[in-house]
Amino acid sequence: MLGIFGTYWALILPYIAVTIPFNILLMTGFLREFPTEIEEAAIIDGVGLWKLCWTVVLPLMRPVIATILIFNVVYVFNEFPFASILINDPDMVTVSLAVSRFQGQYTVDYGGMMAAATLVLVPQLIVYALFQRQVIAGMTVGAVKG
Repeated sequence: MLGIFGTYWALILPYIAVTIPFNILLMTGFLREFPTEIEEAAIIDGVGLWKLCWTVVLPLMRPVIATILIFNVVYVFNEFPFASILINDPDMVTVSLAVSRFQGQYTVDYGGMMAAATLVLVPQLIVYALFQRQVIAGMTVGAVKG
């Protein structure tokens, strides 16, 4: 009815719909523990609402943003059911769907499948390596009261 079947939008919209609840849960959990003293000190210093959000709150939210980014990248890279149902053009396959193409009706190219699976894993490891420090910091926020 929308005319998006077989397009990338047919995948993007369900991915957004599926990941929004988890992302909101992580963000609200982080922001509930956010110290109000930091915001109050910035307001007393004369910071406006937009500047408070961009220069005070957003930099302190880097750990939760990095965590959300890593979870979403891993989810989208490994997601198979939506791609196998909503993409019918062989030229538009996703990475996980392309890995499944190494399995035929009567045979499986295990060497090719393992090589492709390794190539799928490399970008995920790079994203995690880049944001590992923020994720660890995000897990330890609030661990020490003082």
